[in-house]
Amino acid sequence: MAKVGRFYHEVVSTTDVSVTTAFAGGNKTDINLLDCNPALPGAVAGAPFNGKLEGLVIRVKSIAGGTTKLTIKITNAISGVDIVIPDTEALIALNVGSTGEGGVAYSFNFPYVHLDDQLHIFYKGDGNMTVDALELYWSE
Repeated sequence: MAKVGRFYHEVVSTTDVSVTTAFAGGNKTDINLLDCNPALPGAVAGAPFNGKLEGLVIRVKSIAGGTTKLTIKITNAISGVDIVIPDTEALIALNVGSTGEGGVAYSFNFPYVHLDDQLHIFYKGDGNMTVDALELYWSE
C-alpha cells in the first residue's frame, strides 16, 4: 500500500557550538537530513534529499547577560553560501528559574530538494552563548 499523509522525521545534534555576534565558519552545526529518527529504510547519508523542512528547536546555555536573540542561517554549502533558509531571528525563551539557559524555535514549512542531504546551520546572537543541542524536523 502506498504512503498516505505526512511522515515526520527528527535529526538531533548534541554538539556544543560557541555563538558570537557574527556568523562565522566555526559557529555552525552540520547535519545530514537522512540521519534521522525514525530511520528511512535504505537511506544513506549524503544521498539526494526530497522533503519538507518543517521546524527547528535549539537549546542554548551559558547565555551572556543582556543577550536576548539568536539568529540562524541555513545553507547547503559548508562555507555558508547557497542559502536555503535566510537569516531568521528569534527571541530566546529562558528556562523556568534560569537566567543562563533556554531555547528558541523556528517554523519553516519549506519544500526542499537537493543533490545531497547535508545542511549547515550557522548562528549569531546579540551576545555570546553556547548552542547545547538542536532538533530539526522534516517531513516526507
